[in-house]
Amino acid sequence: MRIGMLMLLVCMCTIRVEAEHFIRLSAEGSYVHDFARSDAQMHEGEKMSLDEARAWIGAGWSEPILKSNGGSPAIGVGYRYMYKALVLDLGFGAEFRIRNNQPYDIANVKADHIDDTGEPFLGTHSWCNRHTTMQNVGVHIPVIIGFEVRRFYLLAGIKANIDVWGTIAEKGAYTLTGKYYRYMDEWENVEGHQFVTDEPYETKGVNQSIGWDLRACGEIGYCVYGGGRKAKGSTKATPRYNLGAFVEYSFAGADRQYLPLLAGVRLTILLPLPEEKKCNCLGY
Repeated sequence: MRIGMLMLLVCMCTIRVEAEHFIRLSAEGSYVHDFARSDAQMHEGEKMSLDEARAWIGAGWSEPILKSNGGSPAIGVGYRYMYKALVLDLGFGAEFRIRNNQPYDIANVKADHIDDTGEPFLGTHSWCNRHTTMQNVGVHIPVIIGFEVRRFYLLAGIKANIDVWGTIAEKGAYTLTGKYYRYMDEWENVEGHQFVTDEPYETKGVNQSIGWDLRACGEIGYCVYGGGRKAKGSTKATPRYNLGAFVEYSFAGADRQYLPLLAGVRLTILLPLPEEKKCNCLGY
């Protein structure tokens, strides 16, 4: 009887706590698509002053776009808590985003001018075939919850991102035509009178102000190597290597800022933290 009680106490003293704690390291690559905010200003067919049009050219402000393509590498570090099937994540990360966007043309912008001979005319300005290159470096804090069953996992949560650096460059074709009040025909592409047709233009890289966005996040994946649980005959938990596919959709952000959509793959390495022993010894 005493031997049986002694064996029971030994077993209870070696029971391992089911909760697991990990240092989380991640690296990822994703496709990026920018989309305009719902309150973005539309230029096509809209009357704008010359000063307003010039302010938009090369500014990188959120406006409707025809195309958007880009990429983003990112890294992260954090803490993961696992209890049975439950998964909780907290952490910190950094990303670099580069996109090539094609905004709509800004056309038919009219303004009164005086040419180099002192003659007044009504000018019509157009910027077409616009292409912008945007780059941003952001830091983010994710708060993630999910579950894992038989090495398959599903995660969802919120990520707060702050763009701490950014630059924008734009190129396209510029056209200026003029209507003199004493001439019937409109003047265009006249050398020496400022009038040009589809003249290439390019703005220098302009630094952008600090921006922010909030993203809804989802990831599905599989533990491809390791198990976290102790292997037979081992006193150490093994690292876990997870490979997953993820999507991040930005649903809010700073004024005049594009909102990003990201989709890609993520490699996550989980390094087990030392486990606590729980001893449920009976007192006498």
